[in-house]
Amino acid sequence: MIQTFLDKFMEQHWSDLLLLHWPVPPEILRPTIPDDLELDLFEGQAWASVVGFHLSGLRMRPVRWIPWGDFDEVNLRTYVKTADGKKGVWFHSLDSTDIFAVLGARILYGLAYRSAEIKRVLSNQSISYESITHGIFGKIPAQIDAQLIESVDSSKIAREPLDRFLLERYRFWAKRKSGGQSSSAQIRHRPYEAVRLGNANYKGGLFDAFGLPEPQNSPVVAHYCKGFSVEASAPQWLYKTAGHANQR
Repeated sequence: MIQTFLDKFMEQHWSDLLLLHWPVPPEILRPTIPDDLELDLFEGQAWASVVGFHLSGLRMRPVRWIPWGDFDEVNLRTYVKTADGKKGVWFHSLDSTDIFAVLGARILYGLAYRSAEIKRVLSNQSISYESITHGIFGKIPAQIDAQLIESVDSSKIAREPLDRFLLERYRFWAKRKSGGQSSSAQIRHRPYEAVRLGNANYKGGLFDAFGLPEPQNSPVVAHYCKGFSVEASAPQWLYKTAGHANQR
């Protein structure tokens, strides 16, 4: 009973995912992640991604009857692993239009959520996310956009090894200010049915906010996915409080 409660702590639906990816030299990214994590490399190369999506249907145990409003999110992430081989993502930043989601994710998971204004525009031909985060040191803008493929069939689904490396990530790490080590949580959803996009763009200050050089070129890889339902496990400290081993 308690294990199920912890493993299925949260549910939500992600839709209209736009993911832009760039290779980054490992020596540049390494200082931006915790010491207890390693960069996960693809053919010797580290990657960073800007992701925009719409989140709806958020429910959290034990108060699943309390409805949350829908909101948009833009995040900056890189790909990491532990010494024992667990792989996932490290979020440098997660910007959301829902202040309660920001506070909840910070308190529960230690995720680096920030309150932002985000405008999402979707049509049959294009998609864009435009965000402005109001931080201590001023505004941090970001905009991603892409031209969409009008029709998608199974033959166009992105299934190359690099696509799987960038998309199929079922764990994330965060670091609570009160804790010394990074902690992780698992997510579960069906595999991405994403397509590669040939005309995608980014501009903004997400990278610079963490001492990283801003991309000077269009993303090397870009994906769009209509969406899927997601389950997330409880934060690691709840497993410990309940006397259960953290998720496998």
